[in-house]
This record gives sequence, C-alpha cells and structure tokens, in this order.
Amino acid sequence: MTKEQITNAHWPPETEIPNGDDPTVCPYCSFPLPDDEQLVLHVGLRHYGECTEEEKEAFRDAYVEEEKALNRFRIIALGGLVLLYFGFLIIYALLAG
Repeated sequence: MTKEQITNAHWPPETEIPNGDDPTVCPYCSFPLPDDEQLVLHVGLRHYGECTEEEKEAFRDAYVEEEKALNRFRIIALGGLVLLYFGFLIIYALLAG
C-alpha cells in the first residue's frame, strides 16, 4: 500500500451533525466540522499545499496549542498511573505484611 492509499483509506470519515447545529464547512472539500479550531487543523492537515499563508500560520499556531494540550494530558495521565501503581503497591504491602 502506498502512503496515499493509507491516508485516504477511510476518507471522508462518517460524520453526523446533530439537528440544529450549524457546522463549519471546509472551503476545499466541503467536509463539515464542529468548530473553527477543528477547521483550522483540518485545512492544515488535509489541504496544506492548497491553503493560503494565513491559513498555514493559523494551522501552525493551532497545532502548537494542540500539542501543548496533548503533552499536558500525557503528563497528567502518566502521573495518575504512577500514583495508581504505588497505591496498589502500598495496599499490597500492608495487606500482605
């Protein structure tokens, strides 16, 4: 399989917009998205070669913010797992001793 086949294997994904919601639509492929932030990320990831310099800059900024949020989540999740592990270890030590 080529990279293009892998990338487009499940494109476009099935989406469902709830009644009454007004989706943001991609100007390049008419794909509906829930908000402007998702539109910026979509345009940067799917249409980077076609988009304007302003869209590219907005994508870079949104990507950096998304990466910061993901890194924060990863650190918090790792801290939670470490606390859970040592919590079970202490409980085992108390009950086994």
